Amino acid sequence: MVDYPRERNKSMLCVVEITAMNDSSGWHGVDRKVFAYMPKDSLVKALKPGEMFCFYSQINPPRNFSEELSFDYAHYVAMQGAAGTVYIPVDRWKILGRSCPTLRERMLCRRQSLIEEYMSPAFSGGALGILSAITLGEKNSLADEVRASYADAGAAHVLALSGLHVAVIYALLSFVMQGIIRKRQWRWLSDLITVGVLWVFALLVGLSASVARAVAMCTTYTIARWVSRDSSSINVLLLVAFGMLIFDPLYLFDVGFQLSFTAMAGILLVVPHLEMLYRQPSIHPVPAYLLGVVAMSLAAQLGTFPLVLYHFGTFPTYFLLTNMMVVPCLYVVLIISIVWWMFALFDVSVSFHIATILEFLVNAMNEMLSFIGNLPGAVVHVGTLGALTVVMIYLTMIFVLLFLLKRWPKGLLYALFSLLFLLISLL
Repeated sequence: MVDYPRERNKSMLCVVEITAMNDSSGWHGVDRKVFAYMPKDSLVKALKPGEMFCFYSQINPPRNFSEELSFDYAHYVAMQGAAGTVYIPVDRWKILGRSCPTLRERMLCRRQSLIEEYMSPAFSGGALGILSAITLGEKNSLADEVRASYADAGAAHVLALSGLHVAVIYALLSFVMQGIIRKRQWRWLSDLITVGVLWVFALLVGLSASVARAVAMCTTYTIARWVSRDSSSINVLLLVAFGMLIFDPLYLFDVGFQLSFTAMAGILLVVPHLEMLYRQPSIHPVPAYLLGVVAMSLAAQLGTFPLVLYHFGTFPTYFLLTNMMVVPCLYVVLIISIVWWMFALFDVSVSFHIATILEFLVNAMNEMLSFIGNLPGAVVHVGTLGALTVVMIYLTMIFVLLFLLKRWPKGLLYALFSLLFLLISLL
């Protein structure tokens, strides 16, 4: 077992690493990951990462269950690095023991114990699933209607741990460490502890592509500040992407990896130019903050919307309204969550009162996003785009940005040519 079992409608999904198998040529060692579906019973639910067991069943290559469904399940399984799927009946498997747990398995067990802390009487219902998702990256407790309401409102990124969550933790850690270590010559120790805690957090939540990108960017930013180099250029983003792909080439096909990097690219390329419009001494800090949220949202959506259409075929029209309302609320929820953990882990009674406030804020955020998602025209269904169309959209945007931001005359000409090919690809 490489992860905890995940409950599905009629079975339990177990991600299994096959180390040896018996086929027509006899027993031989292998190194393949498969998606194993097993009956729902207490024995399966009790399995933990690192558990070793043998089973007798046929492994099938990834395939779609129905041609009528738009979701390409076979592609999804393959992109997760799984060689196939298998159904294991209740009488065809047996536990062998437990291997020496790896660092990843230990962190998964630790995350599971933290999730169980949320299952105390202080939290229930929708708040439990939301808190597990936005703080620990565990989304199995989320109800389908909650996922749908967040997606329709344009807040699906809130449920997936990403740069937004890491930025809050990084800012909070930096603030605390600067208060503890005040001497300038020891500032390197403050940065080192902050980056170390971020990597522990990344391992704890499963080292997803978006979290790994954000933590790697924070690490690069810290190192660049030490050596007095520019840390906000697109070159740093490309360096992080290159390093992650060397570590795991399958990241390239991960939707989270694609959306995370394109969103960050849009922010790095567009926001600095927009900041010059609202970062003025004559503008009050509150309007400046709201304009900053708008600029960040527009830049991130500009970078990701072709991929969103390619993967999902929908586009949330009220994403600006959503981000202006959700981002400040998310900051507060994450900060209060950290405060709750500080008290809850030491079994302090005041944690119950903090949990009450936290649950109220999460439920209020759910109601707010449900309202936005139910507004008329909240979601535009345009159908999925082809890969060539997505490339043409990105080329058109790049040339337009070069014309507008860099004053490159040929950018407009190339943009028109790209737009022409884009229209042809849509025919």
